[in-house]
Amino acid sequence: MSQSCRDVRYGPAWTPGLALLLVIVLWASPAGAQMFRGSVSGTVTDSQGARLPGVRATLTNQDTNVSNEFIANEAGIYVFSAVDPGVYTLEFRMDGFETQRFENLVVSTSQGPTVNPSMKPGGPTTVVSITEAVGAGLDKTSPTVQLTVGGALIPEIPVGVARDITRLAVLAPIVSRSPGQNEFSANGQRSRNTNFTIDGVDANDHNVTVPGLLTPQEAIQEFSIKPVNFSAEFGRNTGAQINAITKSGTNAFHGEIWNYYRGNRLEPLSLTSQRIRLTESPRLVHNQFGVDVGGPIVRNRTFFFGLVQGNLKREGPNPANAQPVIIPTPAGYATLTDSTLPLRLPSQLGPPAQSAESRRAVLDALSFLPEVHALVGDSYESLPAVPVNGTPIEVGLYRVPIAQPHNLWYSVLRIDHQINGADKILYRYHIDDRDQPDSAANSNLGFGTRWSASQKINSQNHSVSYTKILGSHFSNELRGAYTRRDLDFPERDPLSASVFIRGLLTPNGCCIGGSSSFPQARLEQVYQIQSVSTYLQGRHTLKFGTDLRRVSSFARNGANTKGTWVFASLEGFLNNAPSQLVQAVTEPQSINIRQLNQAYFIQDNVRVTPSLTLDFGLRYETSSVPFGFFGATREDIRAVGVPGPTKRDKNNWAPRLGFAYSPRSASGVWGKLLGDGESSIRGGFGVAYDVLFYNIPITTAVNYPRSVVQDDRGPSLWDRFPTLNPKTISVCDGGSCAPLDPLATFVSVPEDAQNPTTHFWTLSVQRQLGRRYFIELGYSGNRSYHMIRQTQANPPILTEAQAAQVIATGNPNAVVPARLNPSWGSRQLVETTGKGEYHAGYVRFDRKLASGLAFGGAYTWSANFSDSEEAFAVPDISSSSPQVPQDFFNYRNEWSRSVFDRPHRFSIYYQYEVPSFTSRALRLLGGWQISGFTDFQSGQPFTIRVGVDTLGNAASGSFPPGRPDFNPGGILIKDPETNDLRSFTIPLDGTGVVTAPRAPNGQFLANSMPKGGNLGRNTFRGPAFQNWNLRLSKRVALPREGWRLQISADFNNLLNHDNFLPPEANMNSPAFGKNSATPITDARQVQLGAKITF
Repeated sequence: MSQSCRDVRYGPAWTPGLALLLVIVLWASPAGAQMFRGSVSGTVTDSQGARLPGVRATLTNQDTNVSNEFIANEAGIYVFSAVDPGVYTLEFRMDGFETQRFENLVVSTSQGPTVNPSMKPGGPTTVVSITEAVGAGLDKTSPTVQLTVGGALIPEIPVGVARDITRLAVLAPIVSRSPGQNEFSANGQRSRNTNFTIDGVDANDHNVTVPGLLTPQEAIQEFSIKPVNFSAEFGRNTGAQINAITKSGTNAFHGEIWNYYRGNRLEPLSLTSQRIRLTESPRLVHNQFGVDVGGPIVRNRTFFFGLVQGNLKREGPNPANAQPVIIPTPAGYATLTDSTLPLRLPSQLGPPAQSAESRRAVLDALSFLPEVHALVGDSYESLPAVPVNGTPIEVGLYRVPIAQPHNLWYSVLRIDHQINGADKILYRYHIDDRDQPDSAANSNLGFGTRWSASQKINSQNHSVSYTKILGSHFSNELRGAYTRRDLDFPERDPLSASVFIRGLLTPNGCCIGGSSSFPQARLEQVYQIQSVSTYLQGRHTLKFGTDLRRVSSFARNGANTKGTWVFASLEGFLNNAPSQLVQAVTEPQSINIRQLNQAYFIQDNVRVTPSLTLDFGLRYETSSVPFGFFGATREDIRAVGVPGPTKRDKNNWAPRLGFAYSPRSASGVWGKLLGDGESSIRGGFGVAYDVLFYNIPITTAVNYPRSVVQDDRGPSLWDRFPTLNPKTISVCDGGSCAPLDPLATFVSVPEDAQNPTTHFWTLSVQRQLGRRYFIELGYSGNRSYHMIRQTQANPPILTEAQAAQVIATGNPNAVVPARLNPSWGSRQLVETTGKGEYHAGYVRFDRKLASGLAFGGAYTWSANFSDSEEAFAVPDISSSSPQVPQDFFNYRNEWSRSVFDRPHRFSIYYQYEVPSFTSRALRLLGGWQISGFTDFQSGQPFTIRVGVDTLGNAASGSFPPGRPDFNPGGILIKDPETNDLRSFTIPLDGTGVVTAPRAPNGQFLANSMPKGGNLGRNTFRGPAFQNWNLRLSKRVALPREGWRLQISADFNNLLNHDNFLPPEANMNSPAFGKNSATPITDARQVQLGAKITF
């Protein structure tokens, strides 16, 4: 399908956004809030420690000169809420007391300093300036675990050539690099379970749970990640809360012009290129260029910031972009086409011997292989031969290079207007437009551009907020947002059928021909309204509000519209003996998902004493069920084992409890250990819920009668390839409909499905050492329930007698296990029964920027357990731990270390700027800066699997879950170079550390292990990870006043170290034990930059 979702009936892209913004502006009422902004708070006392009401506090932004005032209440408490991140001056005045002024206070996202001034008697004209308030950098009001990276540091840390600021997340404690979506996991949660926001509003892709937009580094004022969050304001996901704050204008005009360049001559030859015997890096010209400017429209009142960036890449065919494929070598192809290769013999199942015409038909489908051989030459890895009718066929692992140029454009505009001292309004838009040929990740990229698909994505995010402060007690922020994502994935060949050959082709099970999941396109729109209020009464700071999101996701899904053939092996393919042919009868299918997400919260922050704060919060979340996509509504369908509509989950109450205690003890042991207001002891307990993402209803929407699929199986298909069977099933038309087939496949969500739930708790101690150093020791734990997993409600049941017969005869086709209910077909379930548990101890340290030096880091020691990892086939995860259990009746046997388990994790970042020199002789030595980050972590657990349907329960799919038996005295040879499991050798003749029944020809036997193997899940661990990213830069003053030039060189993977995924763990694969996947990090990547600031 080449038609974009732009053609659907939603109208012009700009209309809903402007309409929503107009509604919000007209609706804005006197109110105020604190959703993504920070705060400044504290308790004012006199010199004797008594609370002092009536003190006038003035908070002034040092960049915009905008000020707010607050009168301390009867408990001496003051709270500045809804404070934009930045650097501030805080002043306290009262007749009869000296004026105290605290300078350089840093306010961060959803966080801010706690300043408790002690007012001394004196005249108000006496001003005491305090450059740095003691303990202001500690969190004295909440147990939330958070990392905030300020704007000065963001562009200086080399996070990678994509310059994606979300990768700063790996610097936080209890966050690790991980497979799957988003590339990191927080607090032991799945990598999907992350909430992305920009300026506090939704920036998620609701279908595949990734960020909806990329925001250039130059547009970001501050980045924050909360791996554990105790504020009831935040929810939606059980993992990290990530927010990026865009820059705003100031009273001074400022701007930047930049270009970052990568070229193949700057980088060494990658391992991926070496594998196909290239002698030089493929051609690459990659430029990221842009300009931003900000300043006042009206001084002290109205400000603007704007940015435009282009990201253009041109490259030659690159093996790093390819999916590795296992195909016959030239010698193997010659054997296949040799007329002496035996034809299929007559079968006991009925079909006669294979004809020459039948053999020619399948060979014609392989006629493109000589073109692949010519492209790659002898640059392949030889693998064990595959038998075809008693003849060994030589196969090899190939990478067919493919070029993936792209044109990416980003733009950001933000306008801030201070109406008066109590009212302000903000508008921001952000556009991310991408054209990426031959790069759709789930298309067939195994054979160059022959069957590839492209990505064309346009994303928009509009946001407006209105903040109102009423006196010293009440404030509110009303926010509205509109997000739109238009995605299209045009194929080069939209007609060819998909041909799956088990054991060959790509590791994720893909095919000859286009991907069976194409064509695809979708349009996602989110309308969001937030209102958050803050009310101060005595010692209580109450926050309450709501977050409403109306989500619409229109998708066109053409799965199996071209026909999908499945062959059990290369032998089965050459014999023209397909095991399955699936054809969509209704094509293409359109799906329109509409959902209302509601969240309500209240939070009470109680300042019991100036040193002790208690937090009590409650959040409630509920979402409507997308009608018609989560269950059968017809009684006749429900009568054949298909669940009815999923019930709305109405009991998602999320309490949050926490405390923060900052002891005041200037003497004694405790004074030395904890200091006088220089430490914070924090802890809490909370509950969080996650979402049922939209890939689930898109999957269940293909059920009858919304979608009709013809699924032909068995010997009647033999000799038919490549001619598709006639579609004998009719579609609904004019009141008549295809009859219900109880043997058809249904993918459903149970009626009692619930939102994934996590109960979490923490305890930590923060300590400030001197003025610049900060250290935190903490523990974080959680238990997760109702996690999303895939299972089967009506599997075939293999008996012990049947397995014995298969082993005795060496023929897996000697038996046909009957399903639990033989009258019904497959009943796949995406259910919410998964469990998980996580425990971690961590140490975090930071040094504030001073004298040109800043650094920080974190070490985490953890254990992560689960009984499932994913609901769908995500190659980086499912190749290590399949998305379905080995035994559908024994979930307990799945409990193990999670695929996200990383027992040891250490990261450190640093920045040092050589001071400038006045001496002409030494001037060249000044202005240099070195910055970067380094991280180490344990390897990824993986599961060795037999690779065939050993349990006979039809759970084979792309990643068969059946495990072998463990042989305690068996042979396991680790990688001879690294002495770890980067690769391994295990004999398959029964002497290895794992064993499974085999046929006389050496092939592993399906239908041979009714209960599966006794080997545990995730019992092996892949190689450890280490990476160094370094930036070297030099600043030079230009002749024009205020203008500077910065030149830089980023070295990503400085040491040119290859970090590997786990090796091939499928015993039935010719590549078993080898590590042929594209490394996580391959060759060093060098990016040169030049930036002019003014």
